[in-house]
Amino acid sequence: MNEANPGVTPSDSKSKLYRTSDIYFSAFLESVGVPLVTTEVGKSADGGRKVVFLFSVSDSDLIRLRSLFFGGTGTVKARLFVDNLKSLKQMCFC
Repeated sequence: MNEANPGVTPSDSKSKLYRTSDIYFSAFLESVGVPLVTTEVGKSADGGRKVVFLFSVSDSDLIRLRSLFFGGTGTVKARLFVDNLKSLKQMCFC
């Protein structure tokens, strides 16, 4: 992997399920190749609908990708990110 492609290694056998309700981080994860396994739908604290996205990713990849995303240095193709974001939004409002 290099900085131009911050994605995950496809043959990583130490993957775990990572849960997040952050739709923007989820779109980023999908854009770098982290597989979305499923979603869970529940209730939020205010009684509304809450969608949680579950990804298959290793701890080391997750730490690195969180650092890139939340540190503002992660890069992905804009069109891919927007398409993934739209897809995730559709899952939330179905």
